Amino acid sequence: MRMKLSGASFGKVVENLEGRWFGAGSVLLALLVGVAAMTGVGRLSGHSVGLDEAALVVFPLALVAAFAVRRMPEKLGNTTVARASGLIIAPALLGAMLSAAG
Repeated sequence: MRMKLSGASFGKVVENLEGRWFGAGSVLLALLVGVAAMTGVGRLSGHSVGLDEAALVVFPLALVAAFAVRRMPEKLGNTTVARASGLIIAPALLGAMLSAAG
């Protein structure tokens, strides 16, 4: 909001939001891991889950995971292990649970 009020273009504001809060690489990593886990567990359990269905279910979870990892303060342990837990382990477990449950 401050950037827009100071006269920055809309593209600069979006670029700042993406780099600071979400990060396309973080969202993509969480999305791919969640979709892979959801389709894999779905095939193992006999519940056929398509890639498009899994992506629609996991995408909001990937956004939340990327936001949480990016906004995690340094004093709470914003380390590689914490980022890996938030972007790999959590989406994989959530995707697997969603597939097994439904």
